[in-house]
Amino acid sequence: MLTMDNLIAWGVEGTTALATLPKFETWRKGEKLKILLVGYNGKRNTGADVRVAEIVRQFNRILGDDNVEITVPTLNPDLTQVYFDREARLSKLNTIFFKDVLDLCSHNHIAVISEGSTLKSQFANALTLYFCEAAGVMKKQGKPCLAYGSEAGRMDDFVKKLASKMCDETYFIARTEASLEIIESMGLKGHVGADTAWTFTPAPKSWIEDELREKTGWDGKKPVIGVACIDPWSYPVKPNISKTLKSAWTHNWENHYEKVYFFTASERQGKYPAYLKGLADGVNNFRKNNDVHPVIVGMDWTDLDACTDLQKLIDGKPYIFSSRFYDGYQMTAALHSLSMLITSRYHARVLSMTGGVPSIAVSLDERLYNIYNECGQLDDYYLKTDEPDLAGKLEPMMDKIWANREQVSSDIRRQVPRYLKQVAEMGKFFRGYVAEQFPGIELAPEPSDWLGYLPELYDGLEKIVKEAG
Repeated sequence: MLTMDNLIAWGVEGTTALATLPKFETWRKGEKLKILLVGYNGKRNTGADVRVAEIVRQFNRILGDDNVEITVPTLNPDLTQVYFDREARLSKLNTIFFKDVLDLCSHNHIAVISEGSTLKSQFANALTLYFCEAAGVMKKQGKPCLAYGSEAGRMDDFVKKLASKMCDETYFIARTEASLEIIESMGLKGHVGADTAWTFTPAPKSWIEDELREKTGWDGKKPVIGVACIDPWSYPVKPNISKTLKSAWTHNWENHYEKVYFFTASERQGKYPAYLKGLADGVNNFRKNNDVHPVIVGMDWTDLDACTDLQKLIDGKPYIFSSRFYDGYQMTAALHSLSMLITSRYHARVLSMTGGVPSIAVSLDERLYNIYNECGQLDDYYLKTDEPDLAGKLEPMMDKIWANREQVSSDIRRQVPRYLKQVAEMGKFFRGYVAEQFPGIELAPEPSDWLGYLPELYDGLEKIVKEAG
């Protein structure tokens, strides 16, 4: 059946076919290298935003900020500016992206796909097709393209076919072994790296303590526990012209994402209430025996509805830290303030790990599965969003992790240097890749140790590295 996603795919192929018609730039010796970071920015997805912020900091450090000019496309520059001063140039991106991607690729020398969920149909085919167009245009113009810390998962057949075609000259640094296996099965090349958010700096501890007192009524003593929830069954987001027209006529914009895009919400009525009830019952029952202060965490702007629905089910209506109102620095500080986290968001796990926060996954997809598997915590602290009797399985996990939270925190902190070293290896590889692709380019001096391939670390991360020896 012909869908709007199919039409977007045709638009991507058509635009790519025309990629050599407009005048496009190629690098010349003595020029700054123009780097395009192709990601999902400006929609207050904490993970997507902080990933790119750290890539910019890393690239500027290992290549030399005098030698590069980095452009970050964003759906809302006002919401992205907080992450950058003069480190990157922001460019407004339209959700109908064909021409924008062509123009951006044409005016840059190398493209780096900077979003984690690169090759997946789970959230939106349009997102993967956006990345495919960037890869295809760079290929057509004879310029390099690299995916940096990427994940691959289930794709619709036509998307997978197009990605194999468009991305066959893109090099993938995958986030996990499981993703690399999918990438290689598509005939694409790459190796395993890591996510890029590991080096992200939280807002000051004093800020979050004041915020907890003023906004949540925290007494300054009780341990704070958090729940990072989502609406797992709203996705994927799909374009739908008929729904757009009908909504404009009836003024009923139910399940609307933006412009012509709508959440499918195909299984929302059955599994979603059970998921929320499981989380709420787990927290409410845990609090009967433990004097803790709960908060709710919304890592993406679309999570706010789920957070509000969950809030109604938890005794005392906990405060919501939503990325609609808090930037990545503040959200990371909120995560670091926790003594325990229950999360359905991958980057809540990553950003809380650098604070040594013990966490339990209630997982939608392979991302949390992969990281819990890598950390050896899959059997003890991993559940699925559609788990039968979620509360009955969550409660003993909460009791177990709470009783062992100091040991679990120590175990988590010991995992962090491994990921930092992987990010450093990515930086070293990228520096060599740039030198190979652009012979004669001037770069910053080669770092003397692995830490020099990372953005500068804040005190908390430096301490973790020193503890690891």
